[in-house]
Amino acid sequence: MGKEEKGGSAWRFAIRVVVPVVLAVTITMATVAGFVYWSTARSDEHAQQRETHLVDRVISLQIKALGDQQAYYSGWDEAITALADGDMGWIDSNLAFSLYSNVAFDRIYLLDPGARPLYAMYAGGKTDAEGYEADRAAVAPLVARLRAINAAGALAAYDSGNSTRVPGVAEIAMVDGRPAYVGVTAIMSENLGDGMAQLPGKESFLVCVRYLASVMIRELADQYFIDSPSFAAVASTERDFASLALKNEAGQTVGWFNWRPDRPGARMLSETVPAMIGALAIAGIVLVLLLRSLRRTTAALEQGKAEAEYQANHDTLTGLANRAFFNKQLEEVIGGRSDQASLALLALDLDRFKQVNDTLGHEAGDQLLREVGRRLAPLVDATDTAARLGGDEFAIIRRHVDAAEEVSALSNRIIAELSTPFVVTGCVAQIGVSIGVVIAPAGQAGCDLFAKADIALYEAKAAGRNTFRIFDEAMHEAARHGGQGGGDARVAKLPVKRDRVA
Repeated sequence: MGKEEKGGSAWRFAIRVVVPVVLAVTITMATVAGFVYWSTARSDEHAQQRETHLVDRVISLQIKALGDQQAYYSGWDEAITALADGDMGWIDSNLAFSLYSNVAFDRIYLLDPGARPLYAMYAGGKTDAEGYEADRAAVAPLVARLRAINAAGALAAYDSGNSTRVPGVAEIAMVDGRPAYVGVTAIMSENLGDGMAQLPGKESFLVCVRYLASVMIRELADQYFIDSPSFAAVASTERDFASLALKNEAGQTVGWFNWRPDRPGARMLSETVPAMIGALAIAGIVLVLLLRSLRRTTAALEQGKAEAEYQANHDTLTGLANRAFFNKQLEEVIGGRSDQASLALLALDLDRFKQVNDTLGHEAGDQLLREVGRRLAPLVDATDTAARLGGDEFAIIRRHVDAAEEVSALSNRIIAELSTPFVVTGCVAQIGVSIGVVIAPAGQAGCDLFAKADIALYEAKAAGRNTFRIFDEAMHEAARHGGQGGGDARVAKLPVKRDRVA
């Protein structure tokens, strides 16, 4: 198989086998990879949704717990008495100290019924009451809401025992740029119906502030395994972080909770990617080996098919076309002829071949035939067909003939080449060749070309062998009428070899 045939076979194999297989494998791998990526992304999304819900729930419960504890300390008879007497020492050492030591509020204020500061504590230490002004913007809206609630009957409900919770309001607000719990409750009696009822507009207010970070960061990390939790004024811009908006009662965002969410899908993907890559590498190697094996098998089949086709169409001894293939080529040429070109058929018969075969043996005869084939092959054009029909008989189809001189020149070259002595089995053999030529002009049928070539061949033999003759109608007429007159009688007496007719 030549380089061009091998190259063509490789391209056919690539187009018919390699490309579809690689395409199918690539699509399958891309589909699997896409599904795995989608699954892990969905897993991460669900995990983040669960954590977001958890954080939101924990913050809500913590705000409620702080409100409950503040309300508990707001119902205290001694506090009402101390406020009435202006005893800020009792307020500092009892009410404020209890709120700081037991609940760890960061800031504590007491406001009179006109919402003016009477007392202030920062981080467990009493401070100037005017420090309240820094937090007035965050506290004043809550005081206004509580007054409205009290006026609507919250105080009366508590005093009458219809409600067991001291009236109060609480929400998340920004304090010094940090999200914080801010709660406001009324100072009430702990003994309901004891004559110490507070009238709307006459109640004093307890204000408590606690930064959310100080309340929940450790709890979220230790108890709920939230990674890198933090409260901030803005949402995190880091790629691996998630953020939850902290909203007040009006639905306004007042701060953000940021954390690094758990990503089980990404973790699983990072842990399995090396194994997946390894598996894909192994699959790729196996695929390559299978393709190579398939390629070799396909190449062997194609080579076997090509060899079988070659052997079916060529003479095993000389490598030239055999009789069947030659007849097929002649039929195709005759059936597909155009009006622009003539056709030539050359019938060759070796002279003195029988003597070589009888004298030197069949092995020498076979070697001589191989040498004849080797010498004939380069004398014909690429479009010509040279064949061994059997024994010492050969034939040539020349497809494009512009003039008889072309065929004469070819015949002379063949005679000269085959007249050159051969060396076979260590001996010199001298043979010749007789050639009968028939030229079929354009537009002329060629169904009896072999018969006419045979007539011309025997004319060449009658002329002394090792020469050629081109068929003309005079030869044909002589053969038909028994050869009247002259040299034509020799041709008429020769039997025509009809077995060559295609």
